[in-house]
Amino acid sequence: MPQPRILILNCYSDNHRSARGNPWIMPQSIAPAVLAGMLDPAHVDIRLACEFRNGPFEDFSALQWADLLVLTGLNPAFDRMKQVTAYARVVNPGIVVAMGGPLARMLPNLSRRYFDYVCSGDVEQIVSVVDAVFGPGHAAEVPIPRHDLLPGSRIIGYAETSRNCNFRCSFCAMTAEDRQFMAYDLDDVRRQIEALGHRECVMFLDQNFFAGPRAHFRARMALMKELFEQRKFGGWAALVTGDFFTRADNVLLARESGCIGFFSGVESFSRAQVAAFNKKQNLVLPQEQAIRSCLEAGLVFHYGLLFDLVDQTIDEVLAETELIVANPCITLPSFISFTIPMLGTPLFGSRLREGLFLPNVKLRDMDGRSLVCHPVDPIAKAIAFAALMDKGLIAKRKLAVHAWQFFRRYGATLSRWGLLSGLGNAWTMGYPRFGSNGRDGIRPGREGCRTYLASSEPLGSLYRPRIRIPERYRGHFEPLYVTDADGELHDGLIGDAASLLHPNSGEVAPFANYNAIAIP
Repeated sequence: MPQPRILILNCYSDNHRSARGNPWIMPQSIAPAVLAGMLDPAHVDIRLACEFRNGPFEDFSALQWADLLVLTGLNPAFDRMKQVTAYARVVNPGIVVAMGGPLARMLPNLSRRYFDYVCSGDVEQIVSVVDAVFGPGHAAEVPIPRHDLLPGSRIIGYAETSRNCNFRCSFCAMTAEDRQFMAYDLDDVRRQIEALGHRECVMFLDQNFFAGPRAHFRARMALMKELFEQRKFGGWAALVTGDFFTRADNVLLARESGCIGFFSGVESFSRAQVAAFNKKQNLVLPQEQAIRSCLEAGLVFHYGLLFDLVDQTIDEVLAETELIVANPCITLPSFISFTIPMLGTPLFGSRLREGLFLPNVKLRDMDGRSLVCHPVDPIAKAIAFAALMDKGLIAKRKLAVHAWQFFRRYGATLSRWGLLSGLGNAWTMGYPRFGSNGRDGIRPGREGCRTYLASSEPLGSLYRPRIRIPERYRGHFEPLYVTDADGELHDGLIGDAASLLHPNSGEVAPFANYNAIAIP
């Protein structure tokens, strides 16, 4: 019997409305490799693709080749999943399509209109999908991510030591999914790292590397130290929550085990705003103190800033950025974004109940660059601010001064890679659209340029089919609307209101034509 041919695609829609990949942005997605690793390579023929890295997937020969198409991706990728499905069904009418990710859990009923398998659980259950389509016997004896199917790199490798998070921030997709934190067995972590081969840096993609019993954390540190001393990697980095920095010995343990630095969700330097985000873990230690303690220990500290113009005035936001750029003792943000009230989160529910959503908001608009809710300031001022944020919010002269003073302070303290990545934030803040301008012709002054307002924001070129699409699939290229003309929940989402507004409800009733198999 011929082996099942499986194409696993990570879908992505750029928040700048461009149509290009981001091969130099970190982190990259390893979801396709993790999914593939659940299957026995002796019994399946697998290809992987990632739109985040390589841009829009337009390899129609691969769609013709595949028997099963597996789609995954973050919330804004739902429209893109529909589009790829339409292409697949046109060029290969017999193909089976499975989709998973956060939107499979938030929109199970709507998703059934477009996909054969709507998958709402954990990564291991891709085996159930494949067995349901092709018969039993496709599980890997020892699951290991298939990094060999991804583009090779000797600089960065990615691994995981856990899944999900033990905190419940109001805007986070993890809160909407309400899934229990789970740490991986140390033998599994060891296998992941050894399978990567030597990398200059191993980046752990855990939602919270520090979560779980402290004995487990110390055991992970002991394993990292062992592998570092064996030169399995040049260093490692991870995402930790603010409570990690309350104990100085945590930072010392990490440094001794080969750590280069951390990413942590600072989000805001305002305690009031942090409390509004329900980020209790960020209230145990002043944000600046956490950053300085990390840098002074020789570990770089990366973070993002979230601006919530519903609660904050533009003047308050600008004052915060001025304080940051004037302080060379801390790193600049790695990115800035508007707070996104993602589907199913407490923030989404409260904004909907309070009538704060703008009319005709599309899921495509929930990208961190478009206004989707009524701001405190006049809407025209907020639009102008969004445009400025997209061009570079902080004066380049101030960024250069900060970079020089930061280098003088930490040049002899941080590792080579830590220093380079820390200084790189000055470039990121000065040129936020670098590498993402795309081919859509949406730059200022050109037809279809961005408006930054949800109701009038252009969709981008992905919504224009690349090939002739039969009428029955034209709906796959229509955007998913979140709100209607009155700013209320759109009729198309009413069937999933229970999942969207009560994310802890759990079970979804089965349907005769619904395959309740799960893929994250």
